[in-house]
Amino acid sequence: MKILTERDFLYIPVASEGEKYEFFIYHDDEVIFHVHVPCGKIREDGSYDFDYFSPVPVKKWKGMTLSFGGDYPDSFFEAIYQGNEMMPIENRRSEAKGSCVTDEENETDGHPIVHFAPKNGWTNDPNGLVFDDGKYHLFYQHNPFGTEWNNMSWGHAVSHDLLHWEHMPVALLPDENGTIFSGSGLKNEQALLGLPKDALLFFYTAAGGSSDSPWSRGKNFHQAIAYSTDHGETLHKYGREIVPFMVKENRDPKVYWHEQSKGYVMSLYLIDCAYAILRSTDLLHWEMTQKLQFETANECPDLRPVPVQGGKEKWMLFTASGEYFIGDFDGYRFTNLSAPKFAYKTSLPYAGQTYNNAPGRVVLMHWLRTKNAGRLFTGVMGLPRELELIPVDGELVLAAHPVKEWKDVKTTKETLFAVTGKKQASGQLTSPAAVGMKIFMCGAKQLEINFCGNMASYDASTGIFTCREEETMLESGLDVLDIIFDRGILEVSAKQDTVLGFWELLKDDGVGEIVVRADDNIQAEAWMVH
Repeated sequence: MKILTERDFLYIPVASEGEKYEFFIYHDDEVIFHVHVPCGKIREDGSYDFDYFSPVPVKKWKGMTLSFGGDYPDSFFEAIYQGNEMMPIENRRSEAKGSCVTDEENETDGHPIVHFAPKNGWTNDPNGLVFDDGKYHLFYQHNPFGTEWNNMSWGHAVSHDLLHWEHMPVALLPDENGTIFSGSGLKNEQALLGLPKDALLFFYTAAGGSSDSPWSRGKNFHQAIAYSTDHGETLHKYGREIVPFMVKENRDPKVYWHEQSKGYVMSLYLIDCAYAILRSTDLLHWEMTQKLQFETANECPDLRPVPVQGGKEKWMLFTASGEYFIGDFDGYRFTNLSAPKFAYKTSLPYAGQTYNNAPGRVVLMHWLRTKNAGRLFTGVMGLPRELELIPVDGELVLAAHPVKEWKDVKTTKETLFAVTGKKQASGQLTSPAAVGMKIFMCGAKQLEINFCGNMASYDASTGIFTCREEETMLESGLDVLDIIFDRGILEVSAKQDTVLGFWELLKDDGVGEIVVRADDNIQAEAWMVH
């Protein structure tokens, strides 16, 4: 099958539960695109049965005649078509020769309200977090062609308030150097690489050999650059490696400008529990200035300054599991490290990364490793949180507060309930909404909450929080609990947000009753965000 590329997107049919085959796009008999796409079935009426279209950006191939290859039935190729809308709705059934769910059906299929989730497909690590031109950019590890880890690419979304997100076209797709692994973003404030100062720069790992691709088979991992000169709308690969292969799967470059020493600093994961710190003044040539070896930390380093309550700041190395270290940094070496601490009480959050140049604050976003059973997407992002270090018992501890936009929304909140001096409170969700809740224990020892059929409880005498019949040790004697409930996601924080727990809930219909019960009088309020 051949097609003359005349529009912005090719829509590739994806059957999320199907067996995966290699899908190729050719130009003049040369492979220009290769991924693995699950194959659907042929219905009795001859139509191709699949779940959703994955829109592949093809502007760069406009005017070219493309052909497709792969061990698929003819009806798969016949279902492929092109258009100018990233998320086709009206023309799906008229132009596409196949049968799938509609975008309207998918939009209501369990997507959270304020926790970002991809429209379809798999997501994991947040990448390239940068604030620019009034927008927060979220790039993220993404498989556009199925709900399992595969075809690692960079998905893209933007937001003005860190709560509500607009889906953008896939930003970076696999190529001859491999799939696209995690990385970071910043503004080109030093006007390097022959690009303007307002260009955005993105550092990523080209993961050669990480998938069974004829392009990158046998190639090593290396670090690379992409850039944008249109405020993140379009990313272009710079076309050369900047940090050659070092060891095994060296990856996850996080880059900042270090003003005091006038250089760029990259923290990079090496292997096992080892990290490297590298330095550059031109972004193209990097020198290792330190190697750090830990006992349990691995992946996704983020070395940056964090404000200390009261006005100062300290440097922190944050790692994938939420294990972090506090110390000093001179642009070359990270020294005087604290003992390791953990930001989370549960293992659901992973691979957290902070925004570059978020105005006046340090904003962390992390991946929540949800399964989203029965959905056409896998994985969501946690609610973004503002970081500060708080003195607790003579040492600094990380506090992760919900972003101010979440707090500000309370001023226009729709109240679900508000009680004082009672043992019970309840409210009814008649349509999907995110729910914020604040509970003052007021001496109560036992607390039970029903989140639309999901049961959770807290025992203040033991410190145990129980959710999905799993017990998590938070801390005993917590007097205030801050809770966020959002279609299958539960976040609980306490003690100035230094105690954090995250859970995936099995029932995520988004409607039902929310009930709070305690063994003594409490104060509780809950509000809704749409």
